[in-house]
This record gives sequence, C-alpha cells and structure tokens, in this order.
Amino acid sequence: MRAEPERPGLFKEAAVAPVPAPGTAASVLASDAEREALVEQLRVATGEGRLTLEELADRCEAAYLARTREELAVLGRDLPATGETSAGTDATAGPGGGVAAGTATGKRKFAAMVGDVTCSTLAAQGSDSLEAYAVLGDLILDLCGMTAPSSGELTVTAWAVFGDVRLIVPEGVQVELACGSVLGDVRDLTRAHTAPQGRAPRIRVGGAAICGDITLVHPGDHRKTSWRRWLEEAIRS
Repeated sequence: MRAEPERPGLFKEAAVAPVPAPGTAASVLASDAEREALVEQLRVATGEGRLTLEELADRCEAAYLARTREELAVLGRDLPATGETSAGTDATAGPGGGVAAGTATGKRKFAAMVGDVTCSTLAAQGSDSLEAYAVLGDLILDLCGMTAPSSGELTVTAWAVFGDVRLIVPEGVQVELACGSVLGDVRDLTRAHTAPQGRAPRIRVGGAAICGDITLVHPGDHRKTSWRRWLEEAIRS
C-alpha cells in the first residue's frame, strides 16, 4: 500500500512538535474568519509602524497556511490586541538612505546619476509610494526592511535610462508590473504569492526602461525569513 505523501506546510523547516491531544486548544482547527481577523490585526499593526513589509508578507502568508488556532495565536502573540493603542504611533520616521525627499506619508525619491547607488535600509515609514531613477548608473533598492504602508500596498515608479533599477522584494508579496520599455528590458523574477487574491501585501511597479533594465527579484542570499527564524525560536522556548 502506497504511503500518503507528506503535506507541505508552514512548519516544514521547524522542529517537530508533539501531536496535541484531541479537544485541546492546540488541536482546534482555525476558521477562515479567524484567519481574516488575524490578517486585519496584522494590517492595523503595520499602520502603526510595528511591522516591516517583509514581516507583513511573511505573517500574512503564514496566517493563510495556518491549520490550528494555536498557529494563528503565535503569529499575533507579540502584537497588541485589536483596538489597543499606544503612545508614539503617530511619530514619523527619520530620513532614509540614498537621495530621498518628501514627507512620511508622501513620495520618496531615490536616484543614481552617473554612478551606482545601493539602498539596503529604507526608513520610509508610512510612505505609500517611491520613485526610483537610474540615469547612467545602477540603483538597487532593498524593500524588505522598510516599514510597510498602512494599506499594505506600495507603488514604485521606476525609470531606467541608460542604467538599471533593481528592486529586491520580500517573498509572499503580490507584484503588479506595468512598465514600458524602449530598447530596454523589464523582468519580474519573483515567485507567485500564496495568499488569496487581493489579500497579500502588494507592490505596484510602473515607469519605463529606456536603454536600461528594470528587474524585480527576491533576496538572493537564501536567508530565512523573519517569520521562519521567529517561529523556530518560539518552538524551542
């Protein structure tokens, strides 16, 4: 008799935990409504500056993969309850790396002019749009560590003119690419997200590649996501 294949799931990289007894809180299956409630809690926490774009994507994906209430509870264990507020949530972030301008809730601009610029830490709390310019140079923006917009959606306008714009985005983010090209190339090398359509964090990319390239990729160092690391630590403790 052929054995059933192992079901891929969220916890495949974590240590194997004991099987909970039937009827315990750990064995109660989560409902779709409970998953949606947690995702909403994550979005509220994001609007307060508690989660980065990578953390929001990680936890949203994990919420939709969670099977039990215990798995959902772990995802929101370090966040305040819905409706709970704290002082300082309206504070704006300091200036980020690269050539940046604008308020915390407006556009931020990054440019590489006749040279190369790499921005690996974007302190763009609350910003819902970025502008990226590469003119006779290469611009690399790592969006994984930036504080996510409260809406969970980020708009990037990229212009690559005799240069390249490379956007590093976290896994689990839905990417919408709407760029033109003239003697250039636009490439989306990211993997498809697993959350339901319209519920995953979203990055919309527009602009044009003119004798240059616009490329979207995931982090290439094979690092574990923040959720994976945090989950393994929680299980060990």
